[in-house]
Amino acid sequence: MTITNTPEYQLSVPQHLAISALLQECFPQYPSGRTHFRQLPQFRILATAEDGTLIGHIAVEHRMVNNAGQLLRVFGLADVCVSPDYRDKGLGANLLDYSTTLAQNTGIDALLLIAHEPEFYLKNDFLAVENECKWLFVQGDQTLGVLNRHIKGLMVKMLNGEPWRAGQLDLLGHIF
Repeated sequence: MTITNTPEYQLSVPQHLAISALLQECFPQYPSGRTHFRQLPQFRILATAEDGTLIGHIAVEHRMVNNAGQLLRVFGLADVCVSPDYRDKGLGANLLDYSTTLAQNTGIDALLLIAHEPEFYLKNDFLAVENECKWLFVQGDQTLGVLNRHIKGLMVKMLNGEPWRAGQLDLLGHIF
């Protein structure tokens, strides 16, 4: 197995097709034929089997967020998934370790994600946090405004030694 990161603009058509198929396999409600839910990420972390088959994926947004007055450089992780045939073998944890190492080596302050099943992330050193959030609301393929709401399943892994702050989290863009 190999884990790599690839800028979005460098992905080939066959890679996009493989990502779309994996996302559809892991998330049946995912828009068919798409490799992104709301917006293209900056890059992808991809795990491939020895035969080149895509078996794991993380879409990564690199941006600033405002955590209760503290500006943080973050990797927003989205569409974290592992092919059903490769689950329960440590691949998901390896993908998170890879993203953590990459973030630490590049001065990222935190990893941020929204989890529907937080137990896996809690086991991998993420914290469940409760913040009122502000973000650019994108629905379908349209911007509909700015929302201020609590986001269920918000998880963070601080990497800069600073504590996560209570208060408003402004995502300074769309939700991951």
